[in-house]
Amino acid sequence: MIVATAGHVDHGKTTLIKQITGIDTDTLEEEKRRGVSINLGYAFLHENSESIGFIDVPGHHRFINTMISGVSSIDMALVVVAASEGLKPQTIEHFEILRLLGIKKYAIILTHIDRVDLSHRELIASQIQGLVGEETPVFPVNNKSGDGISQLKNYLLNEAMAKDSKSEQGHFRLSIDRKFLLNGIGLVTTGTVISGKISEGDRLILLPHRKDVRVRAIHAQNRKSSIGQIGERCALQISGIEKKDISRGDWLSACAQIPSTNRINTRLEISRHLSFTLKHLCPIKLFIGAKLISAKLYLLERKKDGNFLKAATSVFAQIIIDGQISCCSGDRFIIRDDSELVTLGGGSVIDPFAEYSPKFDDDDRNYLLALEMPTILQKLERLVVDQKCLVNLSEFEVAQNLREQDLDDLLSAKSLKDKATTFQNGNQTYILSKERWKISQQSVLVFLRKWHENNPSLSGLEMDQILAEASPIIDEVIFPNLIQDLIDTGSLSHRDGKFSIKGIEPVVPAVDLVNWEMIKEAIARYHQQIPTLANIKDELSLDSSVLQRALKIAVKDRRAFKIGESRFLLPDTLSFYANEIKNFACEQSRFSVVEIKNLIGLGRNSCIDLLEYFDLIGFTKRVGAERVMIDEQAIKNILKKSN
Repeated sequence: MIVATAGHVDHGKTTLIKQITGIDTDTLEEEKRRGVSINLGYAFLHENSESIGFIDVPGHHRFINTMISGVSSIDMALVVVAASEGLKPQTIEHFEILRLLGIKKYAIILTHIDRVDLSHRELIASQIQGLVGEETPVFPVNNKSGDGISQLKNYLLNEAMAKDSKSEQGHFRLSIDRKFLLNGIGLVTTGTVISGKISEGDRLILLPHRKDVRVRAIHAQNRKSSIGQIGERCALQISGIEKKDISRGDWLSACAQIPSTNRINTRLEISRHLSFTLKHLCPIKLFIGAKLISAKLYLLERKKDGNFLKAATSVFAQIIIDGQISCCSGDRFIIRDDSELVTLGGGSVIDPFAEYSPKFDDDDRNYLLALEMPTILQKLERLVVDQKCLVNLSEFEVAQNLREQDLDDLLSAKSLKDKATTFQNGNQTYILSKERWKISQQSVLVFLRKWHENNPSLSGLEMDQILAEASPIIDEVIFPNLIQDLIDTGSLSHRDGKFSIKGIEPVVPAVDLVNWEMIKEAIARYHQQIPTLANIKDELSLDSSVLQRALKIAVKDRRAFKIGESRFLLPDTLSFYANEIKNFACEQSRFSVVEIKNLIGLGRNSCIDLLEYFDLIGFTKRVGAERVMIDEQAIKNILKKSN
């Protein structure tokens, strides 16, 4: 269990910890001289097989930033108030910070009780309970004589014993609050383990710098240990990096995929004691883990009548960071004004993958509301089952700091297993509700049936054509899997790169077949030439609209190829030209329009149209005034698709 002190300067926090543990947390000469804690102090109590780590945070307002980093990952807080002085502004601000950080467990410690009578002591205790909570236990102590210390110590040990063990779910994460070199040891970093477990010899990633380090030794709760785990104060001896490459607030993580980001979407609660309003895009200081960094407050839920926030307001907000940080969903934070004098509010990270949001609509709001659900399973259920969202599980896993096993356990839950389906796209895994999957498939089938009715002579459509025209609700990322599933279940056919309803074959009207045979013969009479639409019309007595319709159908079915604006070739002729160019390219890697014109006996304009078509399909490539052949397979693929 990790316990932090909070309270006004000189109310006896450091002396209190010394009475409990026997350890003086004021280690700096300046602290000794001034009698004021400047840096975080640490002490430990080991008794009755229980271990409690104490963080002594400075009370002076000048050092409140240090205090914030000290309480960002604790289990319990001791609100220390001198009975002779009562509540002070610093005490109130400290408690507000604790509340905004989500700390739920408190004890009130009345110090200097020898300076006041019993009635005054009870009055002060009542005032503090009015702030902290009526049920909060109160422990009067005399820092000098030690009266009341044993009762407090027993209470803390009982709380440590009764404390629910924290889940080991998630990768190991620790926010570095100190770094130092020890003679004969090397580089040591300290912090409280936020999640997971670490063992000697394990490798970690320093974030956001993404540098590999190795854990050589571990001290957990001030004792040498082979492991460090969630909720413990740990000192890690690490190698593979120099002290100068580490900054306060950097993270040590077992997950290399945690993103570095400069935007986070959050649930923000404005301090109850704020005396002014906050405006959209106002500069702030962000405290997250042990990190202090400049940022701007971007209000997602902006209003026409004014973009500002009052005290005690709770909103969705985006924080735009001046630099890069690493964080996960659920990480708590505090924001202060740009001069670091006033606590503005605090909250938790909802989405570490935040993007620029010029417009915040109902879908965006519902998405964030889903990510606010108390458990990770409930978040997925809300997103996938209720909201019918397509969720990138690979990103979700990283954002929620889940191990592979953690994610597998979630997906095996009956509420998801029965109502959702997962699939791969590249190296990413996705999850979608079975209901939306079915609706998307039906929209494809309905679209294709209607298309077949309107285009009975055509064999089918390519995948990108279906995606572009079928329905806007179908996500591009799921489309290949969706189509493949329809093929596997016998609903679709796939032939020559085109998709069609199973059992529907192209039916070309008899008149169009007759007309096509006439057109085909007319094109063929040009041998190795490329006739235009006008040339073909001159050969035949067909109406222009009939001719154009027949050619359009033939081009779609790859029975003919349109070259340039109005030239047409049969597959055999196209293959002939391609082979001539291929053979020529074997002798001469680069070739000009004139050389190809002389080679195959085409007119200049026809030759240019042909080469531009070959460029378009990737058979050749223009390099200055010349061309090179780049992909022999390109022409084979085109001809393979021809009927």
